[in-house]
Amino acid sequence: MNFSQDRDLLAYEPNVFVEVPFTAQERVSVADGLVSGNTLTSVEADFVTAGVEVGGVVLIERVAHEVLAVIDAGTLSMSAVRGREADAAIAAKAGEQLSVRVRTFAPQATLVHDLLLRLLGLSEEDSLGEEAVVSLGAMMRLECLGTLEMVYSAAASISGHHEAVLAKAALYRERFRRACREAVIGVDLDGDGRANERRRLGLVSLVRS
Repeated sequence: MNFSQDRDLLAYEPNVFVEVPFTAQERVSVADGLVSGNTLTSVEADFVTAGVEVGGVVLIERVAHEVLAVIDAGTLSMSAVRGREADAAIAAKAGEQLSVRVRTFAPQATLVHDLLLRLLGLSEEDSLGEEAVVSLGAMMRLECLGTLEMVYSAAASISGHHEAVLAKAALYRERFRRACREAVIGVDLDGDGRANERRRLGLVSLVRS
């Protein structure tokens, strides 16, 4: 399971789901969306079969919203983007016959997730995988930055010399590398929920026996 969700990417890059759609996996695309308060309904969509999940991003008329709950195949509870996940839901602009798209960068996040675990020396084969990570906030940030670097680098390779995309690819590459160099991650070796070690990516330092 990834450390980040699609909604987390919006804090770093609010336009990523619109700016480089060709690098995302599109799960839903309909034009009959009905929004009332925090509820989105569609006769054409099947959000369940499409694999839409809490923490996902739904674009309504190209504006990103967070998925709060999948009520049934044709109904989502959602919110305009919030500052924090714990904040109260923000009602979306009401309307009908709206374009609705659900896109995800979860496949790219999974690649970054697995890379980070390897750099930390964690492997499911050794019975120490993602469950051993205590510093979940730090790992979420690393995973977001790595995912954005991957997304914009892929977009740059597809779009050629598009200056804005190239600039963002370079920006997130540097931010990801710097964050990796600076990060210190707590690792729980004995399953008690507390960090036995503080690890840098590629380095280990013992802090508690």
